[in-house]
Amino acid sequence: MTTETAWPRTLIVGGGIAGLTAAVALRGLGAVVEVAEQTPAFGVVGSGVTIQANANAVLSALGITLGDDDAVPIGSFTMIDERGRPVLHGDAREIMVDPPSVNVHRADLHRVLLEAADGVPLRPGVAVTGVTPVGDEVEVAFDDGSAGRWDLVVGADGVRSAVRRALLGEAGSRTRYSGQTCWRFAIEAPDLVPTATIEQWAVGRRMGAVPLARGRIYVYLVASAPPGTPGPGSSEPAALAERFGGHHEVLDRIFERLDGVAIHHGDLVEHVDVSFGAGRVVLIGDAAHAMTPNLGQGAGSAIEDAGALALELLAHSDDPTAIAAGLDARRRARVTFMQRTAWRIGAMGHWRNPVARWLRNAMLRMVPQSVSDKQTVQLWQPGLELAAALREAGYPRPLPASAA
Repeated sequence: MTTETAWPRTLIVGGGIAGLTAAVALRGLGAVVEVAEQTPAFGVVGSGVTIQANANAVLSALGITLGDDDAVPIGSFTMIDERGRPVLHGDAREIMVDPPSVNVHRADLHRVLLEAADGVPLRPGVAVTGVTPVGDEVEVAFDDGSAGRWDLVVGADGVRSAVRRALLGEAGSRTRYSGQTCWRFAIEAPDLVPTATIEQWAVGRRMGAVPLARGRIYVYLVASAPPGTPGPGSSEPAALAERFGGHHEVLDRIFERLDGVAIHHGDLVEHVDVSFGAGRVVLIGDAAHAMTPNLGQGAGSAIEDAGALALELLAHSDDPTAIAAGLDARRRARVTFMQRTAWRIGAMGHWRNPVARWLRNAMLRMVPQSVSDKQTVQLWQPGLELAAALREAGYPRPLPASAA
């Protein structure tokens, strides 16, 4: 084979953040990549997402830029208690890291990723029904009756990954419920956009309001609840106002404007086991290590996975069967730490015992800003180092002529 055709032919299953970032990263190497997505169109509705500096650095290294019209710097963050008293404060702008941490609407991020992946064949409206290793290839079957074979298959199809189930079975795809259910939505309300991200911890509940570009607000509402809470009527504005109203003036005013707003409601879960796949089948993002969103690193960890996948392909282009193990060695400790930390934050935020809550808040108020900033930089550092490694490997790479 020539150098141009030496890369394994790769199918990426899943056209979300992980899948499209991986497509850009692998296509940058000159690999022959295509993306299959089970939804009929490559697009998302939804809410907001935080791209912290670690993930934004990886995007930048890959040549993916979030413009000012789409993203706003995270800026300051204030956590308040049930009475509205400050508990914790921070300002990402005071931590001198470039590119900055930003808030972005998920649909805007998805559009930017699609633009960056221009030239990659996209196949919407097909769901995976089978993944079978066949010699030096992997055969993938789809629900429309078609099938194909690739040298490498990347499962980036979310927490309920069909690729993961086909590879590891139901036992290897188990999730555990955090005890918390979450509502997310974005609303256009220029007069209500907060100057800083606000998160309020109440008894068994957390509420957040995050500024987005173009006069929009990302709102997330989390409540302790039994599993299976999402269902008919669970996202009605009146139900949300009854459950979360009376805590914060801005939220109360937002609840009055929810008619016609798309609200996503889902239970917060994580994978029991982290897995980056095996052999010629690789898992990334939520398919590999679904985590609760309490650290704000779900999308960030998926973006890091995509960058790390490109580095592993560079290292093992002649032996795709080594990529999953290489990715595991590179990423397991990192994502396990984020997964466990996110779980602990969520549990701590929903304590009901009044003495425990008072002690928690008192201790958080005592944390010096310098210590908090140092911990934040430590959280970001592996992603910043990954971005540096991508640049050393020649990223951002020009678009291959075959995909131009």
